[in-house]
Amino acid sequence: MAITKRPFGQTADGTPVTCWTITNQSGGYVSVLDLGCILQAVAPCLPGKAPQDVVMGFDDPAGYEAAGGFIGATVGRCANRIVGGTFRLNGREYPLFCNEGKNHLHGGKVGFSKRIWTASRTGREDQLRMSLFSADGEEGYPGNLWVTVTITFTDDNRLIFETDAVSDADTVFNLTNHSYFDLNGRFTQESACAQLLWANTPFYTPVDAAGIVDGTIQKTAGTVFDFSRPTALRSRLEQSDPQLEAVGGFDHNLIFAGGEGPAATLIGEESGIRMDFFTGSGAMQLYSGNYLRVSQGKQGTAYGRRSGVCLEPQFYPNSINMPQFPSPVLKANVPFHNQTVYRFYAD
Repeated sequence: MAITKRPFGQTADGTPVTCWTITNQSGGYVSVLDLGCILQAVAPCLPGKAPQDVVMGFDDPAGYEAAGGFIGATVGRCANRIVGGTFRLNGREYPLFCNEGKNHLHGGKVGFSKRIWTASRTGREDQLRMSLFSADGEEGYPGNLWVTVTITFTDDNRLIFETDAVSDADTVFNLTNHSYFDLNGRFTQESACAQLLWANTPFYTPVDAAGIVDGTIQKTAGTVFDFSRPTALRSRLEQSDPQLEAVGGFDHNLIFAGGEGPAATLIGEESGIRMDFFTGSGAMQLYSGNYLRVSQGKQGTAYGRRSGVCLEPQFYPNSINMPQFPSPVLKANVPFHNQTVYRFYAD
């Protein structure tokens, strides 16, 4: 095991960026940027195979800035949409920056995805700590917030993403990682649709014609969101369905059943790579990259629509404004902890 770091260029405003890489004993590696706590590369090395990078990314900060789409980034304070860019907490209304029409998305104008995080070693050769301080009033949110993300990459190709946070006042907190996966390693237009998905998600939250959750919770059984058996994403995306048509594909919140075992499994049949997904979060946003821009990614790869798929563990969209949904309120001085594990293996 080893941890190394290297310069990764500069942002448009001249801020230097550093790339940290954890390499395991089999030669697999995970690279993390201090810019946005971005997973720049995730390359498990499975028996009899060379390391295979399975996430979208770029070779310099300019690539991320031009592409948008929060590629690989850690987003917050609040992932997903807050409708109308406002919420009420403890009797007070908090206006937020609206960076998606009339809505606040993934933390706002800057958000955690564009901040420089502080990287440090933990004393372990398979683990890196990324920390961020968010001041009271930043992007409109109340409370001084301290966040730590601990990233571990083990010899058996488990990527562990642990989040710890505490605020000195009640606030909204809903952190997620926004990596785009293609386990077949192709990352060309529509290539992510060739992957198969199994998910232990008996319910989902429908969206209206504008792509906003309508406040109801519906069963996935018998719908395009039923992944109780491994199913090719393409086979579902080719179906005519009002929910898919509203957002150009999958951009929906699926609710986990809980219990033992993985919450979901993504399968790349071409590569033979599987990814089991375990999380303490109650739901995930399944996003099929419907609005990804055409861009040039790592090693000149031409990215485009549906070049990767996101499995984003989080609270339900607009939860702060939906009392029937689980609350994303982080109470003052109450520590928050959550863990998500991505386990890579061959079929």
